[in-house]
Order: sequence, then C-alpha cells, then structure tokens
Amino acid sequence: MTFTLYLLFLFLVLLLIGNISTLLFQDYFIFRPEKLEEGYAYEFLHPFEEHWVETPGGGRINLLWFRRGEGAGERVIVYHHGNMGSLKRWGHVYYHLLELGYDLIIYDYRGFGKSTGPRDEHRMQQDALAVYAFAERRYQAQNIVLYGRSLGSHFAAFVARNRPCRMLILETPFSNMRDLFHAYFPFLPRVFRFKYAFDNKALLPEIEVPIHIFHGTKDLVVPYKVAIKLKPLIKKTDTFTTIEDGRHGDLLFFDRFNDQRKNILL
Repeated sequence: MTFTLYLLFLFLVLLLIGNISTLLFQDYFIFRPEKLEEGYAYEFLHPFEEHWVETPGGGRINLLWFRRGEGAGERVIVYHHGNMGSLKRWGHVYYHLLELGYDLIIYDYRGFGKSTGPRDEHRMQQDALAVYAFAERRYQAQNIVLYGRSLGSHFAAFVARNRPCRMLILETPFSNMRDLFHAYFPFLPRVFRFKYAFDNKALLPEIEVPIHIFHGTKDLVVPYKVAIKLKPLIKKTDTFTTIEDGRHGDLLFFDRFNDQRKNILL
C-alpha cells in the first residue's frame, strides 16, 4: 500500500512538472526570437518595401514585400518562417524564391523582430490571416502560394484551410506539438496539456488546394517520424517528398529538394 501511494505521489509530481513545462514554459521552449528596434533598417541587395499590419488582439505585425519588378507581379509567395531569429535573417529567402518567378511577402510573429503584441495561438493565427489579407489586396487568390517552414507550417496550413490560394508548401513541418513533445520524451505518458497545440494533423484533411511537403530523414529538430504522420492525411494528388540525409536547415543543399520545389512552383 505504501509503495502504491509512493508511485501515485511520484506520478502526480511528474504530472505537475510536465504541465508547468507545457503550459507555463512552452513559450520559452518554442519561440527563440531576435528582437529589433522599431527604427532598425533592414539591408538586402534586392529592393523591398516594409509595411505594418494592425491585427486583432493588439498585434502590430512587421512585414517585408519583395517584388521582382517595379510593380506587383502576377504571383506571390506568402512565407511563414521558423521559430528563431527575425526578418533580419529570414528576409534573405527572397534570393531563392524570386528567381522562381514569384514576389515574396514575409512577416515576423509577435515578439519577433519589430512585431509586437501579446502572443497566443489564436492571436498568431489571426495575424497570419491579416498578412494573407495584405497579399489578397494586391494579388488574385489563385496566384497566392502559402509557404510554411517548421513552426510556420501551422500558420500556412491554417490560412490554407480558411482562405483560397494556389497551393500550400510545407518545409520540415510537424504533425502537432503533442507529437513533437513526445518524440523528445517518449517515456512520458500522454497526459499533459499544451498552451500551444499547433495541430497540423487536424488542418491538413480539410485543405482542398494542392499540398506539397518536404522533410529530411536526419532532421533532429522535427524528427522525420513526426512529419511522416502527415502523409496519410493528404490527398492522393498531393506530394510528400523525403530528402534522404536532409536535416532541419539544409534542404537547400539537396538537388532533389530544389528540383522538386521548382517543378511545383513553375
């Protein structure tokens, strides 16, 4: 009886510690922003415009708009970046995307770069819709490609589920936060609550536009076994491209990734 009570007490302690981590400290584990002063001047070799979007829940979202020419082009990629850094770093993706014939709109999440506002899952989803609205005022919906990398996979998928677009591209996505957590800690019971669910498994079956997913087999940030859970949920006409030996941040160094992405976008 005493041993049973001891195990019960230990379980309750672990449950408490786990929920503190997944509810109170999840922001720290997920978000690794670089904050910039509002007056910071971005420097890129290609011309760009900087814009601000006011969003629900007190959000003030900073975005960059890269165009291939002087006016708005026919097609645009709306890019949702990963969980680290700021537009100071992520803005450089223009180099690879503009050459594929697309303009680029890319933004920082709340607390990243110059963007501000209290952060939670719902507010961040609304921010993504507001950035989409910025794009839709300038491009036809059928010419908007939604692109999500890592953390950004959730926001790109959320917008694709709720707004018309040409296609959805996900690079190194995850199924949801619960699966990702237990990939790191497989020995823990699935009894914890999460402040951020970021449930891509629930979104993808409801997305009607083409979905194209890329993931590397040696990804240590989002293990391949977490991403592959999305494959059964996409349509038969969608694609899941496995990059052998690909890691979380180096898919650009693989011809298979570049060739397949180019074929999809052109």
